[in-house]
Amino acid sequence: MQEQGSLVAVRKNRASKPGNRSWKERFLLTLLCFFTLVFFSFSLLSGCGKPKPKTNSELERLKPKKKKDDREMDPDLSAREYFDEDAQGKPLERKIPSADRDTELRRYAKKGLGCKKGNCKNGEGIYVYETRDVYLGNFSNEKRQGKGILVYSDGDKYEGNWSADEKSGPGSYFFRDGSVFRGEFSGAGAGKGKFNKNGKSYQCRLESRKILCK
Repeated sequence: MQEQGSLVAVRKNRASKPGNRSWKERFLLTLLCFFTLVFFSFSLLSGCGKPKPKTNSELERLKPKKKKDDREMDPDLSAREYFDEDAQGKPLERKIPSADRDTELRRYAKKGLGCKKGNCKNGEGIYVYETRDVYLGNFSNEKRQGKGILVYSDGDKYEGNWSADEKSGPGSYFFRDGSVFRGEFSGAGAGKGKFNKNGKSYQCRLESRKILCK
């Protein structure tokens, strides 16, 4: 009995020592170590593959740069009241292409009769007549006076000087077929000058919007 008790104690002592574990325990421990190693390796590799978040300074550097306006680059320009100026600082008139201007004027004919813009008594304005012709230019005592443009409803156009509501002085008459008469006008739309058509020039008269050549 005493020998059997000592054998049981020896077996318990062997089982309690780490080196004397059973093969099942050793297998489970090896398996646990393997999965632990795989997990940490995967975490390490995936962490290396992710890009580092950019700092605020890097984000600001990557933003597209806004092109500076001429006013910002030149303080002398930014101090001016008008951007389009001559050498003396006077505002320049912004010229609109003739074709676009004529088209814009003809649109006023659809807005009714009378003064449509500006001062049509003593100043510069736009006026629509009963014939749907549109005038852009200077007025004096409600009459066309000085420089002005008359766009006719049928497509013709007169551009030149006016006096007492009549064409008077240098001017040009543009026909809708592309031909042009340039000359000196003297009341009631009559004028003497050169008529240009298809590259050829003729000495002619203009009366009642009709060309009379020799």
